[in-house]
Amino acid sequence: MRYRPAGMADRPVVAPAGFDGPVSSVGPVTSASPVARSPAGRDSALASAALGRLGGIMAEDAIFVLASGVRDAKDALDGVLQRRGPAYAAALQGQPHARMTTEFDAWYIEMVHALAPVSPPAWVPMMGVVREKVTLEIGARGLRSLFSSKPSDRDVARVKRYGSLAVRTLRAVLGADGSLDPEEYRSIAAVIAALGLPEADAHALRWEAPIAPESFDDPGEVDHAVARAIVRGAWLAAAGDAIDPREEHAIRVVGAKMGVTPDDIEEARRSAVEFIDWRRRAGVAAVDGVRYVLSDRVPGLGVQLAALTATIMLPRRWREEALAPVAQGAPVALAKRHVGLEADDRRAVLGVAWAASLVDDPSVGRRALLRARWERFAEDLGEDDPLPREIVERWLTESLTGVARTLQ
Repeated sequence: MRYRPAGMADRPVVAPAGFDGPVSSVGPVTSASPVARSPAGRDSALASAALGRLGGIMAEDAIFVLASGVRDAKDALDGVLQRRGPAYAAALQGQPHARMTTEFDAWYIEMVHALAPVSPPAWVPMMGVVREKVTLEIGARGLRSLFSSKPSDRDVARVKRYGSLAVRTLRAVLGADGSLDPEEYRSIAAVIAALGLPEADAHALRWEAPIAPESFDDPGEVDHAVARAIVRGAWLAAAGDAIDPREEHAIRVVGAKMGVTPDDIEEARRSAVEFIDWRRRAGVAAVDGVRYVLSDRVPGLGVQLAALTATIMLPRRWREEALAPVAQGAPVALAKRHVGLEADDRRAVLGVAWAASLVDDPSVGRRALLRARWERFAEDLGEDDPLPREIVERWLTESLTGVARTLQ
């Protein structure tokens, strides 16, 4: 059955009151002689509006994907396209759905869940554990995948065991310096979503009371790679707002219980702190890129997307400093502030900035203006490759065109 957006008319247009001739005989529309839009015109307007809504949520999703440090942006975007089908269908039909600019927490959790089997976002704590195939979102593996998409009982048991240990560790570390705040609850919920556990198990894990590391059950023999990933994920969570001695104690206790050596625990700490510093540099540049390209949407979308990009890309300890100019309404000065970023980081920053520019479905004329700003920012960043923009543009255009074919 051909898809028809919600509200699309199924009956012919009724001619304006007092008009006796056939609708097809109506001449050019003027202010003195208004006429009803033809069925084809009405359908076209409704389809355009539906595609505009879809393009908006897809652009927001692209911000998340490109901010996550993926190695192959195109593959990751295509993977999300498949995984976010229900949300995209809801956008087309004008139904409620979580998106970055309206329900950030729910959207964030959905995006982590969508990326889990594709390219787990590097900045989310415990995604290193997911990379060790501690998720049921990847389905069956090995020979079993030839006959069934359902994970084996052994895989399910493994994800329950290691996933629960990762979540309990994360909760214990985040709560070591006081009660959990909304952002910390969101991080825990995102990790649980990425595990892909059956709803009953996910629900129980979501509402489990915090457990002190000293009271953890003996985990038994833990896969070394998984244990190291849990320790690094714990350091990553702690380092986001400066490592508290109580958080450090919790990490070392859990690491020792899993059999991780002190040297490996210290190496995981060093790696996490380096990552946080790298994330800060790329995050500040991305916030400036969004602000510069959308400089005429202040106050408004330019401020909102800059702040949300900061929430995604910047560790908490650096966020307030980066957003101070946003709160003050200060313009972005192109002064080579971000020269020195690695090539992959520059491409990610520019991809995020261009995706942000497309969130409100700009017209052709406005898109040219936005592109000119984007190119000036790219030049200031020291990047002359148009690929970051082209990847986002091509993905959106081809995806929307494919949907549009079903609306004809």
